Amino acid sequence: MDSRQRGRRALFETPRLVIRPFDLTDAAAVIPFWGDADATRFLGSGKAWVHDRPSAIACLTRTGTYYDAHPGYGFFAVELKADNTLAGHIVLKPLGDDEVEIGWLLDQRYRGRGIAYEAAPGMLHYGFDTKALDEIVAVMYPENTPSRRVAENLGMSYQGTRPEKGYTVAWYRMTKQTFL
Repeated sequence: MDSRQRGRRALFETPRLVIRPFDLTDAAAVIPFWGDADATRFLGSGKAWVHDRPSAIACLTRTGTYYDAHPGYGFFAVELKADNTLAGHIVLKPLGDDEVEIGWLLDQRYRGRGIAYEAAPGMLHYGFDTKALDEIVAVMYPENTPSRRVAENLGMSYQGTRPEKGYTVAWYRMTKQTFL
């Protein structure tokens, strides 16, 4: 049964992926990436977000609350069309008062397959066209070479480093004009 048959509405699709809101039925599926300290080492404190099904449900509940408070923004599931498994997440969310951030995280099993690079242009398109944004930024730890490579391959412009929530991050930006 694919994601649309389960009643989940896709935010957008790519040739191999369905990008959609998470729901509570994803609890077991998020543990391999949100519960993996190696996968989350470049996110915030660098600690795993979940440890078991109850913590995954709590995290997904917070994600659902975020969707309600910020329609069209948040963390979205990256689902493989081939077998409906979750490969990770992609995010589009306000970063402070004047910026909107794009970001991605993949389960280790799906890295190096072009999935982040396939999902990210779709999210940029969604942000620029559907959400009518003029600019989107990406922030990541400077040592997160794979994510920096994705941002650069997307054509995002490196802006240097800056402090962000107590951390030093590499900062990239793309304007709607540059994307289109």
